[in-house]
Amino acid sequence: MKSVSFVSLLFLGLIAGVHGGYSYPPMPLVKFYTKECPEARGIVQSTVVAAIKKNVGSGAALWNLHYHDCFVRGCDGSILLDSSNYGPAEKESGVPDSPKEIAYDIIDEIKYAVETICPRTVSCADILTLAARDAIAELGGPEWKVCSGRLDGFISYANESKFYMPGPSADYQTLVQKFALKGLTEMDMVVLSGAHSIGKVKCSVIESSLYNSSGPCGVDPTLDPTYAMELKAQCPIGSSNLVFLTPPDTSVNGSSPVPYPGHRRLLATRSAGNVPSKRYYVQVSGKNRKKGKDAKSNQNLKVRNSKGTLRSDRNLMSTKSGKALVYREAGFSEKDLASAADKENQPFFHDLVKSMEKLSTLKDPSSPGGEVRCNCRSINL
Repeated sequence: MKSVSFVSLLFLGLIAGVHGGYSYPPMPLVKFYTKECPEARGIVQSTVVAAIKKNVGSGAALWNLHYHDCFVRGCDGSILLDSSNYGPAEKESGVPDSPKEIAYDIIDEIKYAVETICPRTVSCADILTLAARDAIAELGGPEWKVCSGRLDGFISYANESKFYMPGPSADYQTLVQKFALKGLTEMDMVVLSGAHSIGKVKCSVIESSLYNSSGPCGVDPTLDPTYAMELKAQCPIGSSNLVFLTPPDTSVNGSSPVPYPGHRRLLATRSAGNVPSKRYYVQVSGKNRKKGKDAKSNQNLKVRNSKGTLRSDRNLMSTKSGKALVYREAGFSEKDLASAADKENQPFFHDLVKSMEKLSTLKDPSSPGGEVRCNCRSINL
């Protein structure tokens, strides 16, 4: 059901103006709900685990939803609001990322369970932030510190999503600028692009790169031609199919990458194409190591066209600084590898933790206050 907002809230949204001054100061406490609702974090975690066990794609959907929420008005749960009589909400923006619908139902389930135990205590914004972290940890990725104490915002406009969210065809300069508006660095941008290591995208988003570009047979000249043929087989013209953002690695009997050392392993539910890993950067770079005794030499890296599924992914290779950061996250330079026992996904996981802690604490000081919603889809009346 569509929610109805007060006229005063619409007015507050109008006077908020263009958002700026995003910052990421520490949230109040890591254990914010220890006294008020000690069961909250356990409920979030168990619900997320059950959802991923049922549908492994839930993890990517939750991560994508959290990313979208924080990029518009900060991490305030505005992406969860339904459209009102005053216009379409953020969720109606049509931003063609990975499918997110399943994530809304998971957040609703968590909110209902938490409200039953601790009414009007745990915000939807905190629930979404915790759920995204727990999802990535469950899929074999790293855990990052999640502080709590966010309030839920009152305002959600689709046009703001279109303005602030970088699109799937964004060039490198635009990507850097969009992230800079949030106080995030060029490195943060490249690291957070690693979210495309999991999940799927609609064929309609990449159709122009496969059929309507300037390269041979209509293929984007920056896209690896062999990979383009694979995508065309999955995405005939006009298809509504979904394809992996980073294709599964079937080179080793379809096995998954080694999980982050010491991370919380709850279930053996990881599967190819749904495991956070530095493989995304290897694909985007168009490079592959030669096997054998010279595997560690950068001189033995063969350059190929990019296998980034989205044009924005391939555009990470369009500048010297972008290439350097992609190579770093791919682990091609031995000096950049972390000293952890498991170097399989380093330094990507180490950098991802730092960037996600920044992203998850973004705030917009121009937004008009907040509340703890009873229903994540509508403001309290």
